[in-house]
Amino acid sequence: MNAIQEIYKTDTYKNAQADAINSTLEQIAAMNNDAWDTYDNEDNWESNTTSQGSEDIKTVVEDILANNPVRGDKDARYTIIEYTELHCPYCQRHAQAGTINAVIEAFPGEVNSVSRHYIIHGQSALELAAAMECIAELKADVYYDAFEKAFDAYPVDMDGLKNIAVELGVNESDLNTCIDEGRYTKAVEDMMSQWAKLFGVSGTPGNVIIDRETGKFEVLPGAYPAQNFIDKINSMKEAE
Repeated sequence: MNAIQEIYKTDTYKNAQADAINSTLEQIAAMNNDAWDTYDNEDNWESNTTSQGSEDIKTVVEDILANNPVRGDKDARYTIIEYTELHCPYCQRHAQAGTINAVIEAFPGEVNSVSRHYIIHGQSALELAAAMECIAELKADVYYDAFEKAFDAYPVDMDGLKNIAVELGVNESDLNTCIDEGRYTKAVEDMMSQWAKLFGVSGTPGNVIIDRETGKFEVLPGAYPAQNFIDKINSMKEAE
């Protein structure tokens, strides 16, 4: 036993153990990098709860499509609501992968998407989300360009987001007024409560695919690749 204990104390043994640990950590990191888009999110989702009813879902989706910038055909049957946050690193990776656009392109005229907010990283992230809503109000056609550029500049701060918006043609004075008033702060807070109630949202990134005709939906919590969305939508279509 004493001999074994002496071995444990040697530099050779310690170095071998350190090498083994580092090798294991590298393997785990590689696995995570390969699989980040299978199920990664900043906060663990507690559950994928059912909705309050298909009519509630349909009403909410129609309101979202009518009052927010939309990617894809507004009349498409299937809507993806993407819950995101500008300070969420996995949201950034999800956005830069171009997943949602790829899904829309895979189903021409059948799928659209709206990006909405769910705040994980506190007050600064909430303020950025409210500022994004100011951009939507003032120049809706650059809303998704602003999202893209903000994620490119990750982690963007308020000054950075303002600069992005102005470069995209948003009036600087009007933007500052909207932000300083906190015009959309409560709206962002309210939508978080609504998402949690309707879809069980409790983390980011999150995606809900809704059949606008039936009100049925599927939740994909995490940064999934486009093929997962495509498979899910095909399954929903087959179940019609």
